[in-house]
Formats: sequence, structure tokens, C-alpha cells
Amino acid sequence: MKLTKCENGHFYDSDKYPECPYCNTDLLRDRSIVRTGEAEQPAAVETTAPAGPVTGWLVVLDGPAKGRDLRLGVGRSFLGLDADGTPVTLSADAPLSARRAVLVYDEEKSAFTLLPGSSQELCYLGGDAVLTPQPLTGGETLRMGGAAMKFVPFCGAEFHW
Repeated sequence: MKLTKCENGHFYDSDKYPECPYCNTDLLRDRSIVRTGEAEQPAAVETTAPAGPVTGWLVVLDGPAKGRDLRLGVGRSFLGLDADGTPVTLSADAPLSARRAVLVYDEEKSAFTLLPGSSQELCYLGGDAVLTPQPLTGGETLRMGGAAMKFVPFCGAEFHW
């Protein structure tokens, strides 16, 4: 990664972008949109399982992915939806517009926190939009798009890696 500062003071990775993507927003748009002739479609997001030990899960409660789980790891797990609306954990390289929420496991405090994502779309905890950090203890229901998920912690006060 080559960190570069543009003339307007923005920092960006010049290994990924030929010029500042904040000044030239078409560069960001081109990385997250696939042009299909008639309509623009979101690009397939890169999903990943977290590195390291599992700290908890999100279990999908409804829809075609009902019963499927998303593994959560130490640190940040970026959450989003794939093209079919199925909840996924995203890679750290996924476009910011795909990140609906971030679920963080703080290893030092053995605690989980749900943060708002950088997407225009929202994540809901219970019936409320996640706009500020929210602590999670277990059993909470998260909703993104049309999908609901139950949070199941593995690590906490009684056990941690």
C-alpha cells in the first residue's frame, strides 16, 4: 500500500487508484458497480471467514439462507448482503458502500460491540437503526435488508482465547 496525499488533503492508496478517489468519485463507483448494458448492478462483494479463532456467530433466522451461520472473529467483522440479499461477512477490501455494519470483538475486554457501517443502507438492532456503537451480550436480533439474524457469542466473561 502506497499512501499518497492529494492536493486537496485527502489520503488514498495510490497502488489501487491512479488519482484521488475522493476528488474523482468515478474511481470509487467503477470499483463497486458492474455495468451490464441496460442497468447498473452492484458488483459481487468479496466475502471471507474471519482469520483466527471464532468468537461468536450470527445465525440467519429467515429467507433462503435460514439456519446458515456467519462466523465472527477477533477484531472487526464487516457485515453486508450479497447480490441475493443473503447476509455475509465481507473481506476488509470490500467496498465501503457494501458495509452495512461492523461487529467488533474486543479481545482485551472480552466484549462485543455493533457499529454502524459505511453503507447508505442501515442495519437494525431490535427495531432501532444502528447509528452509534451498541454493546451486544447475546440473543439480540439484527436486521439488514430483509434478513434477520440472531447474535450468539462464544467468547465472553467466562471464556476467551
